[in-house]
Amino acid sequence: MAYTKNSIPVGDWLAKEIRASSVTVGTTPTALPATALADRRYLLIYNNSSATIYVGHSTVTTGTGIPIIAKASLSLSLDAGVILYGIEATGSRNVRVLEGA
Repeated sequence: MAYTKNSIPVGDWLAKEIRASSVTVGTTPTALPATALADRRYLLIYNNSSATIYVGHSTVTTGTGIPIIAKASLSLSLDAGVILYGIEATGSRNVRVLEGA
């Protein structure tokens, strides 16, 4: 654990807020979520569908993305300035997003 000069502990926990949202991911890259939580430090993506989705950069494809199988999740320490995108092969899928700041 690190300390600031005022002896306030600084660590990996959340200090401001959490926000949950639902995003529909289709066959073109979709931001997860559409707008990032200010001062975000944590992001959890839950694939609430019955098919695999893929995540990555704004140019993600089903061939290049990291797969998240049905009913599985991926968590990352991710700043608000870093945008994660999702895509899926056919149709549209429901993805749940949990962010923490």
